[in-house]
Amino acid sequence: MGVGWIRKFSWLAVRFLLLSLVLLLKVPSSNAQPLPKKITSGVSTLGGPSAIIYLTQKIGFFERRGLDVQIVYFGSGAIAAAGLLSGEAKITLMSGPSTLAAALGGAEVVQIGGLTNKLAYGLMVLPSIRSVQDLKGHSMGIAGFGGASDFAANYIIRKEGLVPGKDVLILSVGGQPERLSALVAGKVKAVLLEPPFTGRAEKMGFRRLVNFPSLDLEFQNLGFVTTRSYLKVDREACLNFLRAITEGIYFFKSHKKESMTLLASVLKTQDQEALEEAYSLNALIIPEVPYSSLKGLQNTLELLALRNPKAKDKDPREVIDDSLVKEMEESGFIATLRKAYPVPAQ
Repeated sequence: MGVGWIRKFSWLAVRFLLLSLVLLLKVPSSNAQPLPKKITSGVSTLGGPSAIIYLTQKIGFFERRGLDVQIVYFGSGAIAAAGLLSGEAKITLMSGPSTLAAALGGAEVVQIGGLTNKLAYGLMVLPSIRSVQDLKGHSMGIAGFGGASDFAANYIIRKEGLVPGKDVLILSVGGQPERLSALVAGKVKAVLLEPPFTGRAEKMGFRRLVNFPSLDLEFQNLGFVTTRSYLKVDREACLNFLRAITEGIYFFKSHKKESMTLLASVLKTQDQEALEEAYSLNALIIPEVPYSSLKGLQNTLELLALRNPKAKDKDPREVIDDSLVKEMEESGFIATLRKAYPVPAQ
């Protein structure tokens, strides 16, 4: 063999080796873990129930389901709905009224899971207010119009024979810290708060005039909402999101100490009595299986119909898709969680 041929063979061998290395780097290892899917999730309000989504993230349940979830706090149902429809968030935790209001406006929103089917509010008032009738001519603070606190305010005012906006002025104040501050400053005579803010308000001398959890009222307070287009495009991501959330719910119910620590962090309070109330109430009212509340959404539509005639003819089933929750049940996933996280009797 000539020297030239040897050099040519050596060059071919080197090229073959380099090409093999490139191909090897391009082909993923069978043991390599796929990168988590990035999803932005919105939260319309901060309270005991919404802490579930933060707990799910903190414990690592989203990551376990192959998701990298960034949580965005919107502050009200209307802003949360806008964030969802703009594509800023893919799945949002928001109130039933906000979801239905968006649907009545023509948005393709769909609730894929429910979180709370009862109102957790306390109507906190000045010490001088002894009844809802005493609020006549005064104002009540809520988070924002179209959300759960708006529903609660309208419900209790009408229940007492008064007219919202005429007899009692309803003001959009903002989140729970802002509502409590407005009450302290005397800007309003009453506000709607959830634990632990209710307990905090009581320690400051305010009265709990109405305790909504004790009322016989089913209501879709919070639910997980997406768009029909996203559900169609990435159903698997939606399913894994709900799997993670459901495991978070079981963890919350079965691990009181750890959950209260996380509540303190999310709600920024070390008031143990208020945290105890927040935990106990939400461990009771949050269902283990996150189905949407058909009756709760129907109750919402009846109130919305007072402002929007379109609500009279709206079927709440049009905004519900419980197929993902059913799949979790039928696959045995829920049964597995029940064994892994035994929930104490309430």
